[in-house]
Amino acid sequence: MNKVYEVIINEFGYDEPVFTKDLKNRVDMSDEALRQNLKRLADKGILIKVKQGIYYVPRANSVLKKPRVNIDKVVTRRYIRPNSKDVIGYTAGINFANQLGITSQTASVTTIVTNETKRPEREVTFGKKVVKLKKPKTRITERNYKLLQILDLLNEYDRLSEIPLINAVNLIKKYLVDVNITKQEFNEYISSYPQKTMVRVLETELYSEFA
Repeated sequence: MNKVYEVIINEFGYDEPVFTKDLKNRVDMSDEALRQNLKRLADKGILIKVKQGIYYVPRANSVLKKPRVNIDKVVTRRYIRPNSKDVIGYTAGINFANQLGITSQTASVTTIVTNETKRPEREVTFGKKVVKLKKPKTRITERNYKLLQILDLLNEYDRLSEIPLINAVNLIKKYLVDVNITKQEFNEYISSYPQKTMVRVLETELYSEFA
């Protein structure tokens, strides 16, 4: 059995996005040898190439003539949650506002704030799906991502919400109920945002929730 294929099946399984950069940490071979192995597997149809550096193994008994990996899963693994422990990004903009319940609108282009971009803003494409990537104001972690989501939301609240801020307070507090951030950490995060964001934090009494 091909060593690379064996690692993919054992570590990732079927129909799961596999990134070349992750494979490099799991196989003992040069970049060129890995590239050639992936190409051979893709040429045989054993491995499907989503785009440069991203593959998956389709199930042999798939009822689809041309099986596809779940693109949302690819995007999540690449820019939001690369594994079960780490968080490196989050959904923002209209789609997060919709998720929170403060607007009925949705956007066809998903906005993701992620550590995996160094530019202030750029777009990437996966098949027909377009994703807007934005650089975070501070490094995103599993501990702080929910708070940063809310601070981003408050920063653009008038544009994103269909309801007055006072009516969204309970929804926001409910979303943050399991966030454990110290007063010092909160002050560090809020210092990266405009003054209007701090004003809205005070209006919603979020500051007292963490202080």
